[in-house]
Amino acid sequence: FIPWKKLYHRYLMKEDKALQRVERILQDFAITKDQEGCVLGLIRCVSAIPTAQKVDPNAILQCLRSHHLFPKAEVCIANKLPQFQSRMRLENIWAIIAVMVLFSDGVSDIQKLMMCLQRPCSNLSVVDVTERLYCVATLLAAMRDRNIEITNRIHYSIFYSLYLMENASVTPQRAEGETLPSCYRQDLWAGTLPEVKLTHEQQRILNHKIERGQRVKIMAFAGTGKTSTLVKYAEKFADMNFLYVAFNKAVTERGRSVFPRNVTCKTFHSLAFGSVGKHYKEKGKLNFSKMSVYSISSLIRNREGQSLFIRGKTVSQTLESFFASADEEICEEHAPIWFKNTHGERRLVSREEKKINVEEAKEIWHNMKKLDGDVEKKYKMTCDGYLKLWQLSKPQLSGYDTIFVDEAQDCTPAIVDIVLSQTCGIILVGDPHQQIYTFRGAVNTLYSVPHTHVYYLTQ
Repeated sequence: FIPWKKLYHRYLMKEDKALQRVERILQDFAITKDQEGCVLGLIRCVSAIPTAQKVDPNAILQCLRSHHLFPKAEVCIANKLPQFQSRMRLENIWAIIAVMVLFSDGVSDIQKLMMCLQRPCSNLSVVDVTERLYCVATLLAAMRDRNIEITNRIHYSIFYSLYLMENASVTPQRAEGETLPSCYRQDLWAGTLPEVKLTHEQQRILNHKIERGQRVKIMAFAGTGKTSTLVKYAEKFADMNFLYVAFNKAVTERGRSVFPRNVTCKTFHSLAFGSVGKHYKEKGKLNFSKMSVYSISSLIRNREGQSLFIRGKTVSQTLESFFASADEEICEEHAPIWFKNTHGERRLVSREEKKINVEEAKEIWHNMKKLDGDVEKKYKMTCDGYLKLWQLSKPQLSGYDTIFVDEAQDCTPAIVDIVLSQTCGIILVGDPHQQIYTFRGAVNTLYSVPHTHVYYLTQ
């Protein structure tokens, strides 16, 4: 499911496997700096992605003809990639779409293209469209990283268009003559949501009044209106107090503009900051980013075996793994299994090296926790660190009848432990097929956590 979306985010995070896979794709489709016309390789790559369902190429073509970039893209295909003109096949359509994306002059052009492809005459799924866009975005980012001359504007336009679409709570109905960009802005930035007709799936959820101790899962697929469902739920049960929590600050800020007054919107980190993190800020011991490998290398002793920098990296990974876990103490399970030596070769971390990593991670964590005594403030508390301390304190979020947990498929075990320790009702919302933060230790809560009720949003 959504392999290109996952690859895109993992590539941006510079995960080794993602970097290697993208490199293979670039080589397979001749998208290299020394290859003349390497952009054509990008188009061929997009056209080669299989489509999830059978669709009618002619119907999609008719939808595309209304876009102002279609004639230009058609001419480009005829001149540069004549093999895609031989007969009407789906690959030809995807090639035209890829060219239209590359010719786009901004976000509005991409949005108009997406709207064309979502018309009733086109039976393409949302995932089919977004996967191609993520493919183009991934390859454009990789090309920029390799100093291939191509504007970053296209990558930005794709990214922002996808962001707007994926964070829109409803698909607004356009008034006659209204342009697409203003329509999107209305949905995303207005203080209230446009009126939306509920599906029978959404109505089923609203018919369930959650009770204390219940755990409800809402499996919400892309574009099915999960946010509007939660908004309507909070409006219906106006006598209840809700806490809406998410990992992303931008998502919670968006929530504040659309949820009614009986909903408090917070990130997990902001909750932890209010309880724990603020004390470290007051003492000047707060580092709003994670500790760099360089800073950790300066805090550990030089020993035989791994170089200081490499051990700094493995100690950093040990700490990050511990912060994401629900465990109370750092142990060998948190130490990485592999490391790269100075020659870039992967090597197994030995049992002895794991013990050293754990020992040094424990020492750093011990000093990070100190509010006093660290005069030079070398051991600053990180955001994930104070979230971990908050989790270990077994917090109780009083004053709420129900907690909405958004993007539940990407919660870390530490966050899951916090959520499950609450006695109020819990509603976990997310798409089990869109887990993208496994590199941060996330677990798919929608599968792993037991529930009392489960609902699906598929329409």
